[in-house]
Amino acid sequence: MSIGGIRKNMAEIPYSPANDLQFLHQDFVNVLGVPTHIVTSGRWIDEPLPDNDPGRFLILFIPGNPGALEYYIEFIKALYEGLQRAIPIWGISHAGHVSPPPGCTVPKLQDNENLYSLEGQIHHKMAFINTYVPRDRRVILIGHSIGCYIVLELLKRLPHIQVIRCFLLFPTIERMSTSPQGQWVWPMLTYLRLPALISVYALSYLSPQMQCRLLEWYFKDRSVPECVLNASLNLFQLDCAKLCMHLARDELENVTTLDVDNIRENLSRITFYYGANDNWCPYSYYQDLKEIFPQGDIRLDKNNFEHAFVLENSKEMGALVSGWILEEILGTSKDVHRNSLLV
Repeated sequence: MSIGGIRKNMAEIPYSPANDLQFLHQDFVNVLGVPTHIVTSGRWIDEPLPDNDPGRFLILFIPGNPGALEYYIEFIKALYEGLQRAIPIWGISHAGHVSPPPGCTVPKLQDNENLYSLEGQIHHKMAFINTYVPRDRRVILIGHSIGCYIVLELLKRLPHIQVIRCFLLFPTIERMSTSPQGQWVWPMLTYLRLPALISVYALSYLSPQMQCRLLEWYFKDRSVPECVLNASLNLFQLDCAKLCMHLARDELENVTTLDVDNIRENLSRITFYYGANDNWCPYSYYQDLKEIFPQGDIRLDKNNFEHAFVLENSKEMGALVSGWILEEILGTSKDVHRNSLLV
């Protein structure tokens, strides 16, 4: 398979319903008993992937927390467009972080704490991959924030999946509770959790129109896309808010020590992207990782993107990551060892 052949194949795929069964598709599927929100660009998860694709690539995206995929709609669209609509992208929300459609119920947190913990969310993604991802696909994993920790765990726990590259965006993969943001959030999750949930309970009785107005007021000084407002409506639902907080506390308690052995074993297929002013994974974490792995692909943001890039820089981030994929996976780089991914 030649590099030129892949580029030619991408360039000759115009957008039409015939070769792109659905540009953007959102729906719910059952994963481990939880109605789970899935977003795809390209083929839906039960539609056949194209057999004439020489690369046989599939991108799987894992979000941060809150884990509603709708926050990332503009990012996914920009990523897909940047790749000339040639590589399907699937994104999976975290279990319980999106209010289900009418007629569907989500298991309650009580008696299901393990289902919604960080470990539970890892098993949730493993179950989705084992059920839906074809074994012949060459998978590119992209994670954001705690999604990066989950991606690293998937590398370790699913060796049978052909993961050829991972892109970890603003990775919260160590020392979360001692990060500047972690030190601020911990008291809220510990001592102010009940007042916060009481507030959510009260706000849940507002009409959707009033909830939207509150969000518009909250974001009044920022140019956030509509998908961010829509995704944030889930936080007015008591069960969703509980599960987001449950996961957040579990992250702070358990994401402590860097998994050096796992990273070393997979270093050649991981790109780390740190923010220059990120209070969840500060600059010192970037420096420490560079010192441990001087040969690693560990990058520092130069665009002043914030940790929650979906608020104002989804399109820019999508364009940036699509450029990395074109370079690292599709061989536009002159670096021979990166081109060897195509072998």
